[in-house]
Amino acid sequence: MALCEDWHYVLGSRSPRRLELLQQIVPAESIEVVPPRSAEEANFIGLSDWAKIEARLLEIARAKCTDVVDQLRARPKGLQSIVIAADTIVVVDRADGQLLVLGQPPDDPTWPEIVRRWFLDSYAGRTHVVATAICVAKPGRPRVDRVVRSTVTFHDDVGRWLEWYLATGEPRGKAGGYAVQGAGGVFVARVDGSLSNVIGLPLRELLEVLACETAEL
Repeated sequence: MALCEDWHYVLGSRSPRRLELLQQIVPAESIEVVPPRSAEEANFIGLSDWAKIEARLLEIARAKCTDVVDQLRARPKGLQSIVIAADTIVVVDRADGQLLVLGQPPDDPTWPEIVRRWFLDSYAGRTHVVATAICVAKPGRPRVDRVVRSTVTFHDDVGRWLEWYLATGEPRGKAGGYAVQGAGGVFVARVDGSLSNVIGLPLRELLEVLACETAEL
């Protein structure tokens, strides 16, 4: 498989990490960043099984993609680009056996306490799932979307470095309150599945969608 030549790619994301990942498989000069106009997203409150969680995650990625496609269609030349949108969440097991979705920590002074609770109650010595939904729109083609899961296992002694990590400020703006590719990697014992998915964009699966041979999917 190979990428279609001479395409222009639009990343519908505010995440610098997703841009860095996309640049690993697509020439940087072929990429334009057009974030969705609204940062507000549907929440996962009350959703505790995988079917409903994945449906909501796809809903968010599709909404982002639609927003960016609408922005491009307003341009003089219309939609002449491949649009890529994504959303990433962390899913942990609660004590009652139900699933709990962890998004980004709140953007207010309470974030350290919330992230501290996540680390101590849900991460330490345990395995959780990181899920990313991608949605890709090609001119004149049906949209393609999918959800990719990876599992992440933390060391059990997270308390040893937790206050130091909170002081770095890195958890802010990160799904689940940590960055596996950054200082947060010190807590990670094992990643099963796509590492790039944990960072925010599953590259193997995205390549499969972007390849010319898959244009009809």
